[in-house]
Amino acid sequence: MSASVDTLAEQMLTLVDIVSAQEKDIKALKEQSRKLEEHNQAVMVAFSAFFHVLAVGRVAKASEIASLLQNISKIAEQEGRPKESVAFLQSLAKMVPGSSGPEQDT
Repeated sequence: MSASVDTLAEQMLTLVDIVSAQEKDIKALKEQSRKLEEHNQAVMVAFSAFFHVLAVGRVAKASEIASLLQNISKIAEQEGRPKESVAFLQSLAKMVPGSSGPEQDT
């Protein structure tokens, strides 16, 4: 009986160690996710600023840039790229002034 209690206690302590380690991993992953989200937002701001500069400099019309991004996102989706990447491209297209939302195929 004593041996089984000792074994059970050992297993419980092992479980506590595992849960503790997993909590640390989860905290680290949450922090990493937060940093990635901030990076993602920074990239979107940079792209948006770039598109504004192009449009202001009359290098390209904002609507053309938005259309180009929408086409790229469609191609990425057709190629089976990660959903997050496609969503990122779609959100970039929506940020560009002159964007009329997803294009309709004619």
